[in-house]
Amino acid sequence: MVEVPVPPLGSYESGQLFHRLLLLFLRDLKEAGEPVGRHQYLLGSVVELHGPAWAEGGGAEPRQPRCACCRTPYPCRTVLGVAVSAGLPIAWGSPAAVVPALRDVGVEPRAGGEVTAEHVYWANGWGARRLADGGWEVGVMVDRGEVETRAVSDDAAMADYLATAAVGLGGPYPYGWVEDGTAVAAVRAAAYERAADWRERVRLPYLDAHREFGAS
Repeated sequence: MVEVPVPPLGSYESGQLFHRLLLLFLRDLKEAGEPVGRHQYLLGSVVELHGPAWAEGGGAEPRQPRCACCRTPYPCRTVLGVAVSAGLPIAWGSPAAVVPALRDVGVEPRAGGEVTAEHVYWANGWGARRLADGGWEVGVMVDRGEVETRAVSDDAAMADYLATAAVGLGGPYPYGWVEDGTAVAAVRAAAYERAADWRERVRLPYLDAHREFGAS
């Protein structure tokens, strides 16, 4: 059975597999029977730019791949953010197992913080501790020093929570933001025109062939 490789990735081949599985996962997020969406296609195109490349340097030993766009270790922050936010099933195993992948994209625990098998001390005023039943209690500092707590079921869920807190995408403009009406007017006519073009393009065989894929 093919499984999603767990970052950090030790070879170009594992990076290529991770990349292909992410793109297939993004394809299958739509409903079965729906045409390929323009936003879905654009997202795939952006992710494709950040694919893995052979690591520079000699030697016969496998080396960690680099992002073809960022030249940082692959998966870069863009790819990891999309993968985590979309819910790609990465079997991290434990919170500590997430840390090397986060360090590769420049996300570190706060000064003096750490991630261990029993505790998490992370940036932005939050941390977590393992409970006797194997779950975790997460405490997040909010307004005026108050701490809100939530329960996380096990190590795997805590690893996902940690990765999402570090690199998860959320709140892009204009969703949830106050819009500038003049800025909207500046792009709306062109967007409507391109949307009309897309309605024709999505009927082409290379796109329409993917209509059957997706959640039923």
